[in-house]
This record gives sequence, structure tokens and C-alpha cells, in this order.
Amino acid sequence: MLTKGFHQNLRNALFAAVFLVCLPLGNGSAHAAPQAISNDKELNVALKNAKTSDDHRRIAAYYEEKAQELQQKEKEEQELADYFATHPSMYGKIYPTPNQNHKGLADYYHRAAGIALQRAKEHQHAAESLSPAAH
Repeated sequence: MLTKGFHQNLRNALFAAVFLVCLPLGNGSAHAAPQAISNDKELNVALKNAKTSDDHRRIAAYYEEKAQELQQKEKEEQELADYFATHPSMYGKIYPTPNQNHKGLADYYHRAAGIALQRAKEHQHAAESLSPAAH
């Protein structure tokens, strides 16, 4: 019983954290189109003001970069989970185990990266739909 509730709470907390990280991304910068989006505040401004294909490409690039960062975190957490899975006796009977904790984080980062990639695709599609047919 304790494990299921704990895992659900962990997943909910991780989802909320990812959601909060990605939420500000919707308000991107109103600066010149070539300028890259470097933080969530700029993303929020950009999302509010996106009108051109360049605007949507900048937003897509931000989400793609964010997805790469999340994928790197996923990889690191999965490596830790794998390590702890091969050394279970080192930590006695603590629950949840370090393996479970890191596996949960790896799953969370995997889902968050998927969300970021989906948002990047959406903005890339928006950019293509706004581009002249000559491209």
C-alpha cells in the first residue's frame, strides 16, 4: 500500500514540476526573431507574441533544447537506477529503494522530454504553415 501511494505522489510531484517548467515556455520573447530564447520568462513572452514562422521556429528550437536537457537527465537517472539495481544489498531495507527513486525520476524526465518534443513539433508545424510556399 505504501509503495503505490508513494509512487503516485512522486509521479504527481514530478509531473507538476515538469508542467511548471514547461508552462512558462509559452510566453516567449518579443525581441528580434533571430535572438534565441534563453529562459522561461522569454519563452512566455514569445508564446504570447508568436505571429511569424520565425517566431514559431525560435520557440521550437527552445523546446528542442529543453528536450535534449531532459533526455540527458533521464540518461543520468537511468544510469543511477541501473547501478543501484546491481547493488541492492548496499542499502538494506529502505523503501523506496534508491533504484526505485532513480527509476521514477528517469521515467519522469522521459515523459517531460516527450512533452517538450511534442511542443517543438507543434511550433515547427505552425512555422511551416506560415512560411511562403516558395520555401
